[in-house]
Amino acid sequence: MRTFSLATYRSQWPRVGAVAAMAIGGATTVFAKRMSKPQLFSALNFGALLVHQYEEYVDPGWFPGQFNQGLAKSSQPRNYPLNQDTALVVNAAFGYPFYLAPVVFPKTKWLGLAPALFGIAQVLGHGVVFPRRAGDRYSPGFLASFFLHVPLGISYIRALSDNAPLSRSDYAKGALYAIAFAAIGVAGPNLVGRDKDNPHVFTEAQMGPHGATDGA
Repeated sequence: MRTFSLATYRSQWPRVGAVAAMAIGGATTVFAKRMSKPQLFSALNFGALLVHQYEEYVDPGWFPGQFNQGLAKSSQPRNYPLNQDTALVVNAAFGYPFYLAPVVFPKTKWLGLAPALFGIAQVLGHGVVFPRRAGDRYSPGFLASFFLHVPLGISYIRALSDNAPLSRSDYAKGALYAIAFAAIGVAGPNLVGRDKDNPHVFTEAQMGPHGATDGA
């Protein structure tokens, strides 16, 4: 049995997240009556994020190849600009708090609106933008976005509206926070952490159809 280490987590975090998603599903079932509806949908949306990440990095899992070679047109897509380190930072260090915050602070509307809107927007990214730019028919992450983020995001917004009508200010704050997350938590680590000499390369499976042009 492997001893837990950063190296192990770096390569296994999507699978750890998948197990956590199962635990979240069970926990929300047990404690649903103690949670407000917005809080419940936020917790489930966090579970959806973990499923989304599993789809991107494990099964089918070739989003890294699509991003690096298909979108960024990298000459060495195994580790540039996205690498195993920056993928971990984006998805776990920034992504987890972003989706967990409205579970912990359910009364702050914009904290929950941001991940709800961001998750819904993932359908456009994975369903249209990414595959078209990469020349693919599919982008790993689309199924989780379509079947989980969209209905959960809509349900969250409806649950908030049931408690009190949402104002333009609420939507504006949520949208601005989502944009800030995309800039700081997604684009930021990829800009700061990009390194053509990074040794933590993606696997052949994570390259998928974009691995043939790998020059790393």
